[in-house]
Amino acid sequence: MLLFFFCLTSISAQEDFEQAIGKLSPFYPAQEHSEQADWIQKYIKSRLEKADIPYTETPLNTLKDSHSFAQNISVVLPGTGDQNLIIAVPMAEHGSAANTALALELAERFSKQEHISHIQILFLGADFIGAKVSSEELSNGKYSLFYLNFKEIPDEIILQTGNREHITPYWMVNYCNSTMRKAGLKFNLKPEQNILYSIGMIPEPSPLDIYLDAGITALMMYGEKREKPQYASIWADSFCRFVEYFEKQELTHHENEDQNYFIMNLGDNYFIFTELYIMLFFLAVTSFILFYIVLHAKQARNYVHLFLKNFFIVFWTIMMLFIFFQISTWISELFLSVTKLDTQWQTIIPELISLKVLICLVFLVLLLPTYSQFKQHNLGNFYSGSAIITALLDMVIFMAIDFSLAAHFTWSLLCIFIFAVAKRRHIKFLCMLLSGLFFIRTIHGILFYPALNLCQNLIFSSMWTNLYLALFVLPFIFMGIRIFYVIPLKVELKHIFSKLTGYAVMIILTVLAFRFIYLYKPFDENNRQLVNAIEFYDLDENRGTLTLESDYKLGTLLVQNGNEEISVSSKDKQVIYDIKKPQEEVSVWAATNRFLDRKTIEFHVAAKGKPDQLYITFKAPAKDEKILILDSTYPYQIQDDTVSFFIGKNQPMPFELKVTTHKDSAFDAQVEICYSTMPFDFIFSGDNKYCKTSLILSKKLSFQEEK
Repeated sequence: MLLFFFCLTSISAQEDFEQAIGKLSPFYPAQEHSEQADWIQKYIKSRLEKADIPYTETPLNTLKDSHSFAQNISVVLPGTGDQNLIIAVPMAEHGSAANTALALELAERFSKQEHISHIQILFLGADFIGAKVSSEELSNGKYSLFYLNFKEIPDEIILQTGNREHITPYWMVNYCNSTMRKAGLKFNLKPEQNILYSIGMIPEPSPLDIYLDAGITALMMYGEKREKPQYASIWADSFCRFVEYFEKQELTHHENEDQNYFIMNLGDNYFIFTELYIMLFFLAVTSFILFYIVLHAKQARNYVHLFLKNFFIVFWTIMMLFIFFQISTWISELFLSVTKLDTQWQTIIPELISLKVLICLVFLVLLLPTYSQFKQHNLGNFYSGSAIITALLDMVIFMAIDFSLAAHFTWSLLCIFIFAVAKRRHIKFLCMLLSGLFFIRTIHGILFYPALNLCQNLIFSSMWTNLYLALFVLPFIFMGIRIFYVIPLKVELKHIFSKLTGYAVMIILTVLAFRFIYLYKPFDENNRQLVNAIEFYDLDENRGTLTLESDYKLGTLLVQNGNEEISVSSKDKQVIYDIKKPQEEVSVWAATNRFLDRKTIEFHVAAKGKPDQLYITFKAPAKDEKILILDSTYPYQIQDDTVSFFIGKNQPMPFELKVTTHKDSAFDAQVEICYSTMPFDFIFSGDNKYCKTSLILSKKLSFQEEK
């Protein structure tokens, strides 16, 4: 009977979870304070009330530097201990039916059972503003926070563990690693992402930034539906078990706040090494090298002597590598320009990196025979010693840039050192391969992450970037030269090998270039071309323009704009057409009242349809003049001679703004009404294209000082 009762309640909970996803899905994606978002909030509150779970609502209009018409919904479930676990759930742009349904499932389950941590579930009415309001409320305590950012029920949970300035502390990542595995959840820690966050190569903002910047230990979970997604109810049950295991941990927040840990994975198993272990590994390797140098001082002196004596070879190699990287950059840019893919490079990142590597490889193979001209005694030892010294130089330079690279360069230095002292050729060859193991894995992860900012720097390298690249590959080049000239083959055979390698690489380059110039089609049914249709209408001049633009040539397309039909056939990336007045009526006016030394202006905006955003700015007649704002019904920001007002999305219509200024303040007010969905018929058609529309209605009002 107990087993039957357990199964019955379990099935009931599963049906509730799946039904919630079914009911919520039609309302996503939802903008903040839209009709869809309002329905979602009503659904959340009705579910909480039905389960007898208390909640509070926090309006998002209390900040001085932002504003929203939405509100956060907060559920607090007291625990028996003094630990605090926050689960933040977006309801607007980053929201999804999976996030909301999962949060409701968590609220209902933990409201009926005893738990150690104080659990707070935050439904964020606006992604960034809601996160900012909640972070200010949480800034006075020690909290652990999960930000749920699932698009659908994922087959694999990806954990975001940092932002541009901060990394999620070691202890939280370590607890997630153990508790997710215990709960049976498939997850991915993305070992390369911490490095990318540390060196600032993922500049895109996310709501997680707000919590990490406020000193809150936070971690984001995201993921999308895969080819073979797990059954929704089973996955939700596993996730609830994960939260249950996590909140029962002894979360001593000051146990290890390390942000310089190193993540390594072998299959689905993750090993996380703290800064202490990285330093111990570094000290062990350097101590081993120093101990060997002491025991073999004569050999060490010989390496240093050869390096100094033949330093011109090192300098010449660096300069050649720098020139090769610079030439490969120019060829890559020319290639993109010829193929008209200069704005679509993000879609072919692995191919572009391969192109650049192959170009450099051709030059390197052509350069190899010149090293046979250096006939100095013990030149083989020179290349081995140079590999060690340049590896040490790389370690100093790149670890100074960011400590997160310490494990990579320490491992590389160890392999290069063993390469230099080993007597057998097969050991040398193995060490050369192993020396770049961590770098190859990290670069592979970066290319398929993808880290667009870093990839852009690698493809369109500046002179300084090419110099860093030359220094980075220098030890590996010296190892390759050492191996090449130590192999017991005749000089003629080595020259034949180098020529054949050069020919092979050049053939690959030719095939690659031919494919992209003549055969590559950047867009298809699965990857359609984005065309931005921006309609701007000046209400003062009574004239408007329609701008169609894309990152690639527009080609052939047809636009039905209200009663106008526009046919486009262009090889340009942008075309502009004059258009007639929009069908929708818009009214923008202001009333001014003066009393003593104050001037009060009431703005009135009425627009049909549903504008997404309203922008109101004041501009002084001259840059050296200031506008004094004494009071305003909405928050504002003053920058030099411009005042910008923060008005939330999906503002009510008609809209009113009341501003009080000094009576002598002179300025022009610019009012812009923005739609993302056209309030009239707008039909777009084009092969393998899709359209993103926006309508901007502009009105200028002038306010001069009192005479």
